[in-house]
Amino acid sequence: MLKEVQEVKVGGRTRRVYVRPFAWGLKNPSHMEWTPDGRLLVSEHTAGTVRDITKGGDTSEAKPLVYNLQGPAAIRPTEDGKVLVVETWGGAIADIAGGGDATKLPKLAENLKGPYTLAVLNLGKKGETFFVSESSSSFMTQITRLSLGDHEREPKAFILDIPARHGEPGLTPPESWPDKWEKYAAAGCVKNWIDDAAGRGFFYLAVGSLGQIFRINPDELPEKITYSELVAHPNALVAWGLHRLGGMRFHPSSGLLFAVQPEMGEVIAVDPAQPGNYHFQPPVVRGLRMPTCVRFSQDSEKMYVCSSADGVVWEVEGFLT
Repeated sequence: MLKEVQEVKVGGRTRRVYVRPFAWGLKNPSHMEWTPDGRLLVSEHTAGTVRDITKGGDTSEAKPLVYNLQGPAAIRPTEDGKVLVVETWGGAIADIAGGGDATKLPKLAENLKGPYTLAVLNLGKKGETFFVSESSSSFMTQITRLSLGDHEREPKAFILDIPARHGEPGLTPPESWPDKWEKYAAAGCVKNWIDDAAGRGFFYLAVGSLGQIFRINPDELPEKITYSELVAHPNALVAWGLHRLGGMRFHPSSGLLFAVQPEMGEVIAVDPAQPGNYHFQPPVVRGLRMPTCVRFSQDSEKMYVCSSADGVVWEVEGFLT
């Protein structure tokens, strides 16, 4: 059961964390992102919509910003004004900046295999480079490198043979889901989640099925690398021993990564500067129903957490020491 006031022990001290509903009436919210103009957008993965929840409150009767998307997942604004959304079932990346009917909006990439999460890095002369998680099979995923500029549009495999769990929703449409659909719908978390580390030239990769988090600097790695080679690469693995992982977000002022553990109903804090086993790390927040994504307010003082099973985005305060 979710408690609105939770006591969390950190370093021998007890502090209070406050959890309140921020936006509700959503249909399987899976990913959130801020736009440069200050809007907080959320993907409704099973409804095929993206909503603006900046003002919070009951969203059930509000008109969606975009509709007719095919399994919308990660949202990512770009420097040139685009707002990209990954379409898991559609195998595409769409620009939804114009809003409205997604079937009439431009596709910047197509023929991807169950894409789910997305990071955008500015790699100097190479410009903006996109890294997207894909399903290479029922049991393996990969990270694909993609440039959406005038050249090099062809996707290139970057990290191969990442273990995943069978039964990912990106591989099958809603009508094929089992009765316990909430858990199944949130099973996208068994794929890889990516966070671009607040624009610091690298990204964090959560291998959800294995409870591991890696620091990925493309300049320090070969053009193509396997998961087993990545594990052996020095300084890449920053956290292990975690439960199944969902979304995560780097918090710039504290230097911590906050990641959700959907089946545990928790948000946990990881210090990437202190690599280690986080199996016994106490959570920052607990009692959520299938949390999938975490974001912070623009002043970094509040945390927002998607709860896919009950269609709520929660607002959390007091999570920083």
